[in-house]
Amino acid sequence: MTVIWGILKIIILLGTLVTIHELGHFLVAKACNVKVLKFAIGFGPKIFSKVKGETEYALRAIPFGGFVQMEGEDTQSEDERAFHRKPIWQRMLIIVAGATVNILFALVLYFGICASTNVYMSTIIENVDVTSAAYEAGLRSGDKIISVNGKNVVNKTDVTNAIGNSKTDDVVFEIERDGERKKIVITIPEEQIGMVGVGFSTDAEIVYIQAGGAAQNAGLLVGDKVVSVNGERGLSAAEYTDRIKASANTAMDFVIEREGEEKVFSVIPEARSVKIFDVDYKILRGLSFGENSYYAINETKYYFRETIKAFVSLLGGKAENAEVMGPVGIAGEITKTEDFVDFFYMMSAISFSLGIFNLLPIPGLDGGKFLFLLIEWIRKKPMKEKTEVSWQLAGFALIIMMAIMVTVKDVVNLF
Repeated sequence: MTVIWGILKIIILLGTLVTIHELGHFLVAKACNVKVLKFAIGFGPKIFSKVKGETEYALRAIPFGGFVQMEGEDTQSEDERAFHRKPIWQRMLIIVAGATVNILFALVLYFGICASTNVYMSTIIENVDVTSAAYEAGLRSGDKIISVNGKNVVNKTDVTNAIGNSKTDDVVFEIERDGERKKIVITIPEEQIGMVGVGFSTDAEIVYIQAGGAAQNAGLLVGDKVVSVNGERGLSAAEYTDRIKASANTAMDFVIEREGEEKVFSVIPEARSVKIFDVDYKILRGLSFGENSYYAINETKYYFRETIKAFVSLLGGKAENAEVMGPVGIAGEITKTEDFVDFFYMMSAISFSLGIFNLLPIPGLDGGKFLFLLIEWIRKKPMKEKTEVSWQLAGFALIIMMAIMVTVKDVVNLF
């Protein structure tokens, strides 16, 4: 039953993302009055097909993909509604529509996830150690951090990143206290610590998980309660945090209570040279619809920004510990999801990745087709058909080679 449920999750998740991707191409093509011949979800033999109007709608056996076939897309046509006869700006819109819908869907889904949790890690200080540099500089419980070194912040992660990006040990905070704003300077030197990307409530419940962090990669979820770390039970959230900080690049056994059951996870804190700003932030719960939406929008903006930065770093070869997965690896991660929030977060992350990947200027991808149209717009005439076909074949060969390499790695990792 577990295997069947895992297969169903893969089909539902990937089928949904493929459908909305192709639907993006299809709807924009229709809006531009392009004749659409086929709309297919999947590849291979047809399971179901129906002709409605001028379009054949089909569901095919292999769910890893789909396609929209338009009149005059790959061949010349005399039909006035043919793709190649449309203005170049319309063709560009049609080509990028699929990837754009994937990205928008990912953001809407992530917003929904954030809004549904009704828990938010604010920038309001709940507690500050009286022996710390922050307290000595004038920071007090109840202060709300507005900006760090002139950069506005909306959540704890924003504060942490802004502090980490400071080029000096002296960090300028703008805070709000009793309706008034003031600036204070706190000296925060760098230290090397372990980080897993979580936020704890005072009773050691996980209330925040950083996207792509060690905790999320290990399978921890918001709502999990830490029972023990490396055999130490009953510690406070601050004590668990201290253990994590002291264990950079060292595997730690987390015993987690989830839905009344205890589960064990191995988490490896990432070593980071960071400026430690050791304060507790207020956790907001039971928010109104407006407040929840406001904070969810902030989290979604952060998610978008950080995901784009991660892709840029990966493409530039600057990403550390980057993990690239193919269909096998992705399918494996989908089967590991244990609840709806985890499943939908995975759907959001894959949809975002699918959208960005498809926009890469590689022949054979939507981004490659867009590049050819851009060249046509600059040259005022299309590329020679033989040249374009050669580049498309080279692009497909590159994509297939990359897919084989990643798939082999994924299969090896299974064992």
